[in-house]
Amino acid sequence: MPTLFPDNYEKANIAKRKKLARNLKLKNGLSALDIALHAHDIFDYLTGYGVEKRNSAFVSLFQYAAEALGVPYEIIEEAFFTQTPLSEEELFAVSYLFNPNAKIIDKQDLPIVPITIDFYSMCLSLFDELPASFWKDYVKAEALLPETKLDAYDLEKLLQAFVQQVWLKTKDSIGKAEGNEIEKARQMFLAYFYRNDQKYYRKETQDMLLGLLENKLAEQVEDFVIDAHLQKLLDEGDSNSICVYVIDHLTDWLDEKNYQRFLRSIPKTKNLSLMNQLLLLYQRAEAVESKEVHDWIRENRTLKNNAEPVFLFGGNQQKVNSETGEILKEKQTQLTQITHAPIVPYFEKTETQGKEETKKIETSPKEVFAILEKIANRTIVFEEREKSILEEHTIRVKSNQGEEQTLADLIICLLEKEKRSVDDIIRFENESIASIVMIVFGFNPVPLNLSLLTQLRSMNNGKVKLQQLFTDLIVRSDTFLQKIAAHMYEKEIEQVRPTLEEEIKRARELQSRAMDNVATDKANKKEERSEEDYNLADTLEKLKGNSESSEDDKTD
Repeated sequence: MPTLFPDNYEKANIAKRKKLARNLKLKNGLSALDIALHAHDIFDYLTGYGVEKRNSAFVSLFQYAAEALGVPYEIIEEAFFTQTPLSEEELFAVSYLFNPNAKIIDKQDLPIVPITIDFYSMCLSLFDELPASFWKDYVKAEALLPETKLDAYDLEKLLQAFVQQVWLKTKDSIGKAEGNEIEKARQMFLAYFYRNDQKYYRKETQDMLLGLLENKLAEQVEDFVIDAHLQKLLDEGDSNSICVYVIDHLTDWLDEKNYQRFLRSIPKTKNLSLMNQLLLLYQRAEAVESKEVHDWIRENRTLKNNAEPVFLFGGNQQKVNSETGEILKEKQTQLTQITHAPIVPYFEKTETQGKEETKKIETSPKEVFAILEKIANRTIVFEEREKSILEEHTIRVKSNQGEEQTLADLIICLLEKEKRSVDDIIRFENESIASIVMIVFGFNPVPLNLSLLTQLRSMNNGKVKLQQLFTDLIVRSDTFLQKIAAHMYEKEIEQVRPTLEEEIKRARELQSRAMDNVATDKANKKEERSEEDYNLADTLEKLKGNSESSEDDKTD
């Protein structure tokens, strides 16, 4: 409650407050005073209310707060850029609506100021000066992605925090301000980083910042080094010893980062056996779709010059469909002793070139939710509760969440339908599969309780349980994604024209019918010949009679 502003200070702006609440999907609107008092940490403040598009929301909120409180917009904006908290006393002191003794700041129409500050060089120097802890503060808590990837960061908050650092550095560079130098610098700053509405970054500036950030992260990448003993075995092509190495080192994947690497690899390496998936991750920091040369050739892709291979097990016997001749590739999801399979070169997709045959399909959380609703085949109810749960005939989803969190909850409930979480391992399995599904669709993964990995390490049969977990993750995630795909491509069944195979089949059917008709026609003619024949005179007489009859009709 305000202490200096009147209790009903927002009375004249109630309609605007309600409209803002609707736009932000909030049950209750945010008060103007609260917005202004949290201008310095507006992103965290909005996150607490579940606001998703924070970067485009804060400007409209600041504008509303300035209007409702009767304070200059620049006061709130300055608190935001400098991350300096405002007090109600400071706001009331400049409120021309509610304080008759307010210090009115004269508004001057400044001319368009040419940008004379070298903001680009300032950004470059900040990327060198800011400590590693600054960047780590913006790594998503639930990130399954490595910290060398942009998607592992909350880019909205990170870029805004970085831009705030630029503004602080800009003010420091001015030193003792004379006249309206600070205001001129502010105008240059806004013109350089933001579009006219100040809701979004200028595209050129945003691309520049993301490019610099990507370079910064690339510098932090540590060269991935293959274990010397494994490298020796790969050089020798010792299949048996390599199998033993992978199985003996299974506990390596109980390390949190390694487990996350494995989860990320699953949708990218669907063609590989579990043994080869792990062997690939022993040779590369991140898994990429990898195949043998002849498999890439079938997909009209060729190797780049100086393409570097990874070495995996090859030579698996393939089953062939005797009717169609189709090669049936069975994915080996168990770690078995491969005694006769040779070690052969595979190549990552990044080491090949060729035309992409498939286009990436963009899907929104709402579209995926609609598909999952069909798969669920149960009533889905939204209600205020601590967590979403699955019941016999109903899925009760926690309300007032973001779209992605709601989607993740529904996926977990559907996985619970397949396999009830009777213990921590199955619950961890379901959440891990949900993370894989979310990653496939480009959404944030589900936060995982990775402490379970420590429990597995301490169990006598921990290796067995981990192997079973990996097998279930691969099989169940693939099955679940296939269900989604089946519903996603339902409309494609409605064809504009038949396929070539269908046209050929139809032509053959018509040809067969035609032959049957010819045979029937011949048989009928044969029967007619066996009946009593008309002589020519009878036939002519009959025709003549029909003709006369027609003439009489015309006369009538």
